[in-house]
Amino acid sequence: MNDRRPTLALAFVAYSALRLLLFVVPLLVVWGLSGNLAVAAVIAAVIGLALSMILLDRQRGVFAKGLGERAATRRRVTDETAEDEVVEDGGPAASGGQKASAPASPKP
Repeated sequence: MNDRRPTLALAFVAYSALRLLLFVVPLLVVWGLSGNLAVAAVIAAVIGLALSMILLDRQRGVFAKGLGERAATRRRVTDETAEDEVVEDGGPAASGGQKASAPASPKP
């Protein structure tokens, strides 16, 4: 048995395709019965929303979990972390020949 999780892109495509399908099928059915496209679109939107909340819970959960993992692993760069990296890596201050604690002298 393969225990591999789907990627975030695959989860997005699957969830979006199923949501679209749950809108288009009721749209065509209601449009065929009523003949009014505007009314059919509103009714299909309500039906599609209700069906997707009921039927697509697992796909929505997989996609939300993937987004949560991606957000948790995303590196946040702030001024403090950028300054810490420059000091730790021996950034421009170390390569310019000055000590990190020495004041910088402007070049004319």
